Amino acid sequence: MSVTDFEQRRNKILELIIEAHIASASPVGSEFVARKLRSSLSPATIRNIMGELEGDGYLSQPHTSAGRVPTDRGYRFYVDSVMDVRRISLDELRQIELLIRPAEVDLELLLERASAALAALSQQAGFAVVPTVKQSRVRQVEFVPLGVRKILCVLIANDEMIASHVVEIVEPMTRDEAVALARFINTELGGLSCRELMESLERRMLAERDSFYHVVKRSLDILQQALSTEPEERFVLEGTSALVSQPEFANDPRKAHALLKGLDAEEALLARIRQDIAPDGVRVRIGREVQVAGLEACSYLTAPVAAGDAVVGGIGVLGPKRMDYPRLRALVEGVSRCVTELLTRWDER
Repeated sequence: MSVTDFEQRRNKILELIIEAHIASASPVGSEFVARKLRSSLSPATIRNIMGELEGDGYLSQPHTSAGRVPTDRGYRFYVDSVMDVRRISLDELRQIELLIRPAEVDLELLLERASAALAALSQQAGFAVVPTVKQSRVRQVEFVPLGVRKILCVLIANDEMIASHVVEIVEPMTRDEAVALARFINTELGGLSCRELMESLERRMLAERDSFYHVVKRSLDILQQALSTEPEERFVLEGTSALVSQPEFANDPRKAHALLKGLDAEEALLARIRQDIAPDGVRVRIGREVQVAGLEACSYLTAPVAAGDAVVGGIGVLGPKRMDYPRLRALVEGVSRCVTELLTRWDER
């Protein structure tokens, strides 16, 4: 037997064990593999190969008399080198579009629906990374005095996202002054991103003098306070009950408790997922690669959502390591394509 043939059989045995474990959530023995292979390999030979896979860190044996289960390394090798890459059909894409498409142009609602659709279709937890006004282009700013020292700052983005913040002000402001201040920003600076808006105001403040300097500085002070509490992104997670009901967690209260604690660490999870949202497509993190305490028994798949050439958010699925990676990869990629195509059509109108 050549080395290539041996590696192929070794990989096939690993693939069978992983796919059987995905389906059953139980350790997989050599007799099962032998039946599946239907070849001249005896259970003893298969056990030897399984022992080598265990020695190389691809499998582990929970109990002496039990079969094997995949390790993080085994899943990683399977995802990168063994599993079949699938694509969902055009009919499935159309069904997804009908499921997620909102009645009006609304990026926030579209991504929320995408996370809910992923949860429903995967029977795992679906998630979305949703941009906030802070990342968007400003269409309109409104200031509403609420008292002597307070003003409501409302920011409206081009994609219909709205953020409102109550800001403390040093000098009292009348309603007419608030309207004039908002008009100045909307007329002179409308259509910029929040970052560009703040940079433009800072440049103007350095250049202007007298009464106009006061207008610019007051605008900058209010917007800085308003945006200081606005997050860059919002994390949407749907279907946690389906995730907790998976055998790994339903049958082990300690794992379930760790899982819920990990899901509560939303900022840490968002920060980790954000690192994987890139234009190059679906990325997979397995077990300890997730790098969030409590989620060591989980994996996630994430994909970008783009508007034109810019990545504006992300979607994905979070589930146990024992997830159907080929099917869920195709699903996440399909929903990503669908959302991106919808955004492209909206931009072309």
